[in-house]
Amino acid sequence: MKITLFFIHCFVLRVMCAQTAIDSYILSQMETKHISGVSASVIKSGKLVWVGNYGLANRGLNDAVDEHTAFMLASISKTFTCTAMMQLYEEGLFGLDDDINGYLPFEVHNPDHYDSVITFRHLMSHTSSLQDNWDILSNIYVYGDSPISLAEFMEGYFVPGGEYYDEEKNFYNYAPSEQYNYCNEGIALCGYIVELLSGQPFNEYCNTNIFEPLCMENTAWFLSELDSTTVAHPYTYSGGEYHDAGLYGYPDYPDGQLRTTAISLAKFLWMNMNNGNFDGVQLLDTSTIALIRSSVMPGVDPTQGLIWYRYTDDTGTWWGHSGGDTGVSTDMFFNESTQTGVIVLTNSGANHNNIWYEIVDMADSLDITDAPDIACITELPSGIHPITETLLVSLYPNPSSDLITITTGPAVELHVTIYDVQGVAYMHTTFVGDHQLNISLLPAGLYTVVATAGDGAASMIPFVKL
Repeated sequence: MKITLFFIHCFVLRVMCAQTAIDSYILSQMETKHISGVSASVIKSGKLVWVGNYGLANRGLNDAVDEHTAFMLASISKTFTCTAMMQLYEEGLFGLDDDINGYLPFEVHNPDHYDSVITFRHLMSHTSSLQDNWDILSNIYVYGDSPISLAEFMEGYFVPGGEYYDEEKNFYNYAPSEQYNYCNEGIALCGYIVELLSGQPFNEYCNTNIFEPLCMENTAWFLSELDSTTVAHPYTYSGGEYHDAGLYGYPDYPDGQLRTTAISLAKFLWMNMNNGNFDGVQLLDTSTIALIRSSVMPGVDPTQGLIWYRYTDDTGTWWGHSGGDTGVSTDMFFNESTQTGVIVLTNSGANHNNIWYEIVDMADSLDITDAPDIACITELPSGIHPITETLLVSLYPNPSSDLITITTGPAVELHVTIYDVQGVAYMHTTFVGDHQLNISLLPAGLYTVVATAGDGAASMIPFVKL
């Protein structure tokens, strides 16, 4: 097993040594729901008040999630496509109620309503009558970046006779503006229109006009633009095992392929919360931000803005977007009333709602006094996992096949948990003074004893089970 004792120590210190209730809760949910890794952040009034990183980004290499890990955003990516579109809108390059066929090198028509106009407002509010044909879309995923260009796929999908065209499955039978149905391909078409209006490939436009002004590190649409060792692998879980879905891509990428870190995404979220301004740079006008977060099709779906959408709970109205894809589940929302933003990124398709709501509840208690500002250079909040001192704990024999003895000061009560290299907890006990543990039933391998005292002091000791 290619793993060092030093790595185990660092892994447990950073990921597994739960010093707070929120850490313990998230780790327990990850184990129950079989979520490989989580990276989350909380914004309050322009401050980065909390960051949490848990689990594994790459189970094959035992790479832990940290603040530099880039997660696939899935449909949160659409909010960046919205930003690109609305920057061009501010330049006067299109109107929301313009016919999109006036801007395309081909025409898009619903074959059942050929004379009906599809507008930019329709595309960005999922009321265009365009449909996701999963008989096609499920088969265009590839490992790595897709060799098919966005332009080629859009024309092949929407033009009669195209390789991906189906007049029944690529369109709904109602006319544009009549109904709401979420449509990935409508947003991908927006990304293609950004290329046409800007004269740049969509990814390059975003690099220059969004990612660079926001100082978004480790952020890109294509794997070729990233260090793949920093990218979280997506995982599914079945038959009692995690399955690596691989780092994949698809040609309609503006609807879901963006990868970034929880901290970089916090910069983007704060820009939107802060009326389009980030660290003195105005990426979108205040009036444009208000338009994005308005009911653009109130008679069809009053909760839908321009790509962004809202929900309401007892704390107020939340605006944002969620995402889901093979081995991916994500959320990014902010509360207008409390000016609190929450981001949860996972490399698992499992439902993480319990983690989301626990972080939302925890956010109310977070103090912003000493938290770092969200700026081009954003520091990590201090005291995320406070360890006041190192406990003087010893363990012997090491290696061992059956019994280990753990010793410390006679008046210290210890809470001891044994983790394997995947972060799975095998044993837990509490004692005072010296204590002997029977490890004979543990599988052979590398483990770490995490010992914590009531005052938060901790010690991590790697050992080998023969």
